[in-house]
Amino acid sequence: MNCISGVIPRSGGEVTYNGEDVFKMGESYRAKLSFQFQHQPFYPGYTAHDFLEFSALLKGMEKDKIDDEIKRVLELVNLSENIGDKIKTFSGGMKQRLAIAQTILNSPEILIFDEPSAGLDPFEREQFKRIMMKLKDKSIIIISTHIVSDIDTICDTLVLLNKGSVVANDKPQKLCDKIRGMVWDIPKEDIPSLPYEKIYFEDTKSKTISTVKPTQHAEVCEPTINDLYFCGQLDKNIFTETGGDRV
Repeated sequence: MNCISGVIPRSGGEVTYNGEDVFKMGESYRAKLSFQFQHQPFYPGYTAHDFLEFSALLKGMEKDKIDDEIKRVLELVNLSENIGDKIKTFSGGMKQRLAIAQTILNSPEILIFDEPSAGLDPFEREQFKRIMMKLKDKSIIIISTHIVSDIDTICDTLVLLNKGSVVANDKPQKLCDKIRGMVWDIPKEDIPSLPYEKIYFEDTKSKTISTVKPTQHAEVCEPTINDLYFCGQLDKNIFTETGGDRV
């Protein structure tokens, strides 16, 4: 993500925008994107308004449009009432929402989010998804997250990484098709009959991946994006044509 944003040089491969090398595009490329870091830096003595105004000026916004834009993004992240509060008084979740507001300020063409929901409560996570749904038709959005529910209903293309290597890259539905019939709900009484490293937990359910019925009372279930994530971690070959040892 640091390479995509141009923060660090690439050691191999390429990053292109409309077929053009982004490192050769330079400032013209950076003007199109906004990047929310996992650990976003702030000036604690600034108010929310001051911080966003400073960010807007760095983005080259016209001064007469800045105040309206600040009000718009703060309303989206439910921080309108805190516009004049200093950032040092904000909780971790409030800082995360302010970082999201700063990222979407001025509606950039390319939005990059690194763990955007860290510190957000369930309501604010849902609000983040609503914001992404509003923006996805006009912007390229790249989200890196370990919280699968952040993207379960909003992503068009899913890339799964295992130890730095891409193990799957496709539309979520097509990836789910590859593991259909292999995801099993394991009732509590059957859990001791399986190695614990083969079991993962989703909400109140215990699950495993297998090409055959793994326990006496196991029931096959419809795969979710959460299952895709765990499939990739349990067996990185599972999305290949031949697959691996999935039992």
